[in-house]
Amino acid sequence: MSKRWIVTALGKDRSGIVAGITQVLYRLGCNLEDSSMTRLEGEFAVMLIFSSTRTLKLETLSSAFEPLMRQLKLAVHLKPLTIAESHQPRRRQGTYLISVYGADRPGIVYQVSQALAKQGINITDVHTHRSMGKAPSLYLMLLEVELPSRIRPKKLESFLGRLAKKLKVEVSLRLSETAIL
Repeated sequence: MSKRWIVTALGKDRSGIVAGITQVLYRLGCNLEDSSMTRLEGEFAVMLIFSSTRTLKLETLSSAFEPLMRQLKLAVHLKPLTIAESHQPRRRQGTYLISVYGADRPGIVYQVSQALAKQGINITDVHTHRSMGKAPSLYLMLLEVELPSRIRPKKLESFLGRLAKKLKVEVSLRLSETAIL
């Protein structure tokens, strides 16, 4: 049985971060399973789940990442996943994409995510971007969500319409066409 881990890494954006992290894992005989890696302004962030059939200790993994951390000035955190944490969550009735667009101001992410949480809607992915051009700045948020069985897409559309008016933003909803690998 393989043991699963999650590694997070953060550092100034530069070439070689993905190659360096995956090289460490490759040399240890680990298999990459799920990841999200992105640049946020001048920083690069990595979240990566990997497994190993070998018994790896935290100290072994930490030592293997030390040279890379020094070379690329990365903050790296490793966490073993328990058996309960290692199971894929049950997918709900459907995955939908919600886009929110409007004038930038504090609280947009909080208010939208809080409203969705109160409805029992699970957010599985979030991307945000603020334009840096002319004032006022524009804000874009893209959310991937899973609906509980009691909420139908039409009900969600109505709910989002009311939320959009309250927040003075534009909101759209569409079925996700997530590719299955």
